[in-house]
Amino acid sequence: MLLKGITLPHSSLNQSAKRYRVASINLFNFIEPPAAFYDFENIYTQAQWQGKLAWFSDWVTSANPDMIGFQEVFSPQALAAWAKDNGYPHFAVIDEPTLVNDYTYKSPVVAFASRFPITDFGEVSIDKDACELMGLSRDFSFSRRPLRATVELPEFGALDCYVIHFKSKRNQLDDNLEYRSSMTGTAEFVAKQVLGKWGASLQRGSEATALYYAMLARRFESTNPYVLMGDFNDKLASDLFSAFRQSQRIFRSDISDANLAKQSDTELKASLQQFAVFDSYELHFQGARCNKTLAQDEFETSLDELNQLESHSASQRSATHYYGNVGSVLDYILVSSEFNPAALQNLAQVVDYQTFDRHLIKPDYERDKDSTDHAPVMMTFELRR
Repeated sequence: MLLKGITLPHSSLNQSAKRYRVASINLFNFIEPPAAFYDFENIYTQAQWQGKLAWFSDWVTSANPDMIGFQEVFSPQALAAWAKDNGYPHFAVIDEPTLVNDYTYKSPVVAFASRFPITDFGEVSIDKDACELMGLSRDFSFSRRPLRATVELPEFGALDCYVIHFKSKRNQLDDNLEYRSSMTGTAEFVAKQVLGKWGASLQRGSEATALYYAMLARRFESTNPYVLMGDFNDKLASDLFSAFRQSQRIFRSDISDANLAKQSDTELKASLQQFAVFDSYELHFQGARCNKTLAQDEFETSLDELNQLESHSASQRSATHYYGNVGSVLDYILVSSEFNPAALQNLAQVVDYQTFDRHLIKPDYERDKDSTDHAPVMMTFELRR
């Protein structure tokens, strides 16, 4: 579904500063009553529903993003209407939640809203041959289908925006699933926990790698810059997300392509960076540390050095989700090399990164009772002058 409306006035689009803001938010069971999520008793009252809409409207007014990726959407049509009312006339969604029975739903979907025109959108397809190479079944599928929407930004051009919600860490074995084992009692319980949680981890890691492969194919075909946003349900440093990190050193002995092997170190670095993924938080952190002496450092900062910054900044990064009193960073906004000032393809610079966690660390019941269990994140990028 793609909904388009009247373009907003020029003054409200952050165009004068040549800056754009991209946000990601887990809406935490966004479902319009009288529908229910997961269980027939999980139905919002009208007061709760209006409170939820009001909280998100207040956040949008305060944060003022230009593009938003949403997770945990049970009511896409209601979200599209809310988005239009709040200044986002361009909306895309590719899937619908699963109806369990009557009015109860499961399997929420992702969606995307923009102040700027969406010129193309669709689901991210899984390459079956690539699945076989990874040791997966050819019918492997995402637990939640990712969305790609291409947005046309003034003075920047086409930007591919991916919205994802990877498989959670929850035990993926259904309690009703027949499980044959000679064990009973505690031993059986522990065995099912081990198998189920590892199965969820395998699903999450396979989803990430399959997605990155699809992004590579799209990048090769279109050359569009891209942003990947969403709820990763794990820390980015996890081995399951190795496809998104560039910590591995590339050795020339690994290169079999004759033309690629002939490239100079600078040319090879530029070629590799074209298909690299960068954490926008880390790019902003690096820019702050260098005090914007980007031109001087352009050819002095390596991919490995960029990743080493994570060890210095991870402790300062605000959590986006809490389980009890333990916080975790689960929500990320990753970008292509066009947003990395050290890359030859650079078109823009990440000038700000924000985590909106007040409702998690200093909640006010009346204000936040109908909010979300995740902290929205937002990055701001400025076009290169």
